[in-house]
Amino acid sequence: MANPFDNSQLSTPAASTSGSLVKAPGALDGAGNFLPRIVSVDSSTGCTLTNASIKGMTPAEFEALGNKEIDLARVIASAAEAKMLGVQEKGFSSLIRSSITNIKPLLNQQKIETQSLILPYIQRRQRTQINSNYFAGSSGQAAPGAGTNGLHAGAWQCTVDLGDSPWKSSLSLIDRYFLPGATVIVSSWGDDKKAKDLVYKIVSAADATASGGEAKATLVLEPNITSSGYAKLSDTTPYEFAVGVVQTGANSVNDYEEWCQNQPADLSNQLIINWLQTTRESRIVDDQYKATLESIMSGKTNPFLQNFVYQPLAEQNKRASQLSDEAWMRSVWYGQKIDENQTPETYMNLPAVLDPEGARNGSSSYGSDCVLEYKSNALGIYTQLKDANRCPDLQGGKLDLDYLFAQLYYLKRHREADGDSIQVIDVMTDRITANNIFTVMNNYYKAKYGWDTVRNADINQKIEHNGIMLFNYNKYDIPEIGIQLAVFHDQYFDDLISATPVNTDISGYDTKSRSRALWLLDWSDIKVGIAGTNSVTRKNPSPEVMDAYKCRMNAVIKEYSLRSTTWTTMMDRPERHLIIHNFSGDAPTVTTS
Repeated sequence: MANPFDNSQLSTPAASTSGSLVKAPGALDGAGNFLPRIVSVDSSTGCTLTNASIKGMTPAEFEALGNKEIDLARVIASAAEAKMLGVQEKGFSSLIRSSITNIKPLLNQQKIETQSLILPYIQRRQRTQINSNYFAGSSGQAAPGAGTNGLHAGAWQCTVDLGDSPWKSSLSLIDRYFLPGATVIVSSWGDDKKAKDLVYKIVSAADATASGGEAKATLVLEPNITSSGYAKLSDTTPYEFAVGVVQTGANSVNDYEEWCQNQPADLSNQLIINWLQTTRESRIVDDQYKATLESIMSGKTNPFLQNFVYQPLAEQNKRASQLSDEAWMRSVWYGQKIDENQTPETYMNLPAVLDPEGARNGSSSYGSDCVLEYKSNALGIYTQLKDANRCPDLQGGKLDLDYLFAQLYYLKRHREADGDSIQVIDVMTDRITANNIFTVMNNYYKAKYGWDTVRNADINQKIEHNGIMLFNYNKYDIPEIGIQLAVFHDQYFDDLISATPVNTDISGYDTKSRSRALWLLDWSDIKVGIAGTNSVTRKNPSPEVMDAYKCRMNAVIKEYSLRSTTWTTMMDRPERHLIIHNFSGDAPTVTTS
């Protein structure tokens, strides 16, 4: 370990290995900067991003991957397509996609009467634009007509707008971002200042913009509890909110279900259980788009030498790719169970996917009694940590660095219990909290030890790869623990705080506190499991079989690329992680005597 009393001994971040693919825009060798980067954090790196191994894939490596595992290749191809379209690569996204692993061998089947169904869970041995993502929710109340005409008894209604973020975009008809069947994640708080996180399914969204006013929408939402279960509750407040941050989440649509919603295209991932979720996407494609994409993916063409990015269809798909990827990322973090029946004992009470051909075989309604699958939602990383009591809630109070230092000691002990050598612990937060920690640590070193910060900290460090900056961080010595603390700051946290609405109903509580957090995560322990992927192209209309075209020679045909991924989030040892959240923006406290 580096000597904590001598800055010259602090290790220089060995964050990158040379990439074999990435070339400058305009390179003539046919190897464009479009395949994803692999960010590897494991025991060999000390479980820290500051020493991660980063590599760019080559077309040959991508082709080899496709020969071995088509599902993983499809996931990487989807990320590659987004990069080709111009979607900005972000550190978080690269980090999560680098953890993708194949879990097909873990799938289990259950005999039910004469059928054999794939269980909606696996068992394992434990070991863009800000305001298209974040909205201010207000006026929460019971939806009119709740409990009647098929509407859920606990249906909730709220108004969403673009909030007070200084980076708000000039968007209209924001109801387009809330697709029926998709989910929203609502971060709110109770009268006791305690944080509450809610996940709803979107029933409907309607434009509520007044003439000449700010863009607004009215949402009708369904809580993640059955209507009968909701009716039995004596206290329904856990499924209600008045104001909060509203984020869009991924949908949960099985391949046998009808769903062809197009995401808006504005231009300018003992025994433990992991639940499977199938997430769908829809893209419109044409022959020129497909030909260009195939040429680039095969390594024959540099995307920057084509007019690919100038195609209107490519621009639309760029926006759709960005939105769906970020929605999936949020569900990776915040996803919750689909309803209260999502347990190994009661999974057969989950929403069933029925044979869509049943009605044609004599059934009186859509579908038949032939159950194909049961639906479930993947539980997010944050959700799993909260269930494991690893998310202390400071309820708007000041951040206490003495408490943080104590937790660093326990995290070090837990991570070293598996034989890892831990010298650095990472924490991710917003830029203001990162700056507050720097200010306090500067005073802390001087007051407690009489040292200059320059002797005990590396400031403004960057993790880069081939000219692309992935992360910024500061690194501090914590002498009393014998550990270094790397404080990363990322725009995700800044955007979330900026989007949090100000509410003065609770005396002495700054509601921006709700979105402040420190994520002390061990990325070597976090995986996104891929259980399967699917991709089909549907053409409409089909002149060969439609009577309306029997005497016509030409038809305007659209192609829809329908894609799905069945995935889950996996984390073996919750004690290796900690999320401290809901603290004020005041300077942290620390004992210097």
